[in-house]
Amino acid sequence: MIKQKLSSKGELVVQKNYLKRINKDLRPTTSKVLSALFSMIGPDGLEGKDVIDIFAGTGNFGISALRRGANSATFLDINKKRCEKIKLLLNQSNFKNTNYVINGSVPKAISKISRQADIVFVDPPYDQNPFEEVMNSLKENNILRPKSMIFMEHSRKTTLPNILPGVVLTARKLYGDSALTLFRAQFGETI
Repeated sequence: MIKQKLSSKGELVVQKNYLKRINKDLRPTTSKVLSALFSMIGPDGLEGKDVIDIFAGTGNFGISALRRGANSATFLDINKKRCEKIKLLLNQSNFKNTNYVINGSVPKAISKISRQADIVFVDPPYDQNPFEEVMNSLKENNILRPKSMIFMEHSRKTTLPNILPGVVLTARKLYGDSALTLFRAQFGETI
C-alpha cells in the first residue's frame, strides 16, 4: 500500500521512498509551484473542471485537482509503472470512475484522450522541450476548449515563446530552478 496524506493546502503528499521506487530521476512538482498554479487558476477554482496531467509522473497535479473539486482528470505518462501507481492512488482515493490513465509517449498518446479539458498541465523532464509538439497535438485532437488554461512547468533556463499553436502567453513565473508558464487557448483568432 502506498502511504499518502494531504498537505494543509489539499495537495497529495507522497512519501519519498515511493518516488525512489518508481524512478530515481523523477522530478515531482514542488508544493510551492503547485500552490502557485492553483492560485493562478483564480477564484472560480477547479470546481467542475476537466483537467489533463501530461508527463504525469506521480499524478500529483491531477489528484490534487480532483481533491479541489475537479470533475475529471486524465493522466498521461510513458512509464508503465508510474501509470499503475497513479491508478492505485486513484482507486485508494475513490477517484476511479471519472478518470483515465493513459500509458504512452507524448505527444502521440494525446490522440487517446477522449474528452476536452479546461486545464492542462504539461511537465516534461527538464532536459526535454516538447512544448510545441504537445500544443500541436492538443490542437489537432480538439482537446482544448475556448479559454482553456495550459500550464507548462520547465527549467527557468528554458524560455518558451509568447505564442504556441492555438494559445497565447498569459503569465510567466519563476520559482527557484523552475518556471511556470501559463497559456490560454485562443479560438477564432489568427495566431
